[in-house]
Amino acid sequence: MNLKDKIKSRNAMIGIIGLGYVGLPIARAFTGRGFRVIGFDIDSEKVEKLVAGLSYIRHISAGVIAEMLSKGFEPTGDYERLPEADAILVCVPTPLGRHDEPDLTYVEQTARDRRAY
Repeated sequence: MNLKDKIKSRNAMIGIIGLGYVGLPIARAFTGRGFRVIGFDIDSEKVEKLVAGLSYIRHISAGVIAEMLSKGFEPTGDYERLPEADAILVCVPTPLGRHDEPDLTYVEQTARDRRAY
């Protein structure tokens, strides 16, 4: 089955790198649409909280996390699992520099990090 068909049938596994204020709500949106989501983060405390059904983001309750887990959300720090994903979204910080240019340090670091592939 090709990627387009997997997406249409909701059989695609979505990978999200970075489970912060952008990545976690995106994971919520995908699980809410019936996709299985594997979420990656280098912060083991975040991953442990999510696995336990707890939230660290004020506007996302523990109940929402529990619902996401029941719908196929799998938080992990194990980047060896990246190949399981059919599509990968990178949701890491991109702060603006002194001249309002995006600082891509985190994106570049994620691309180079051996844990990410």
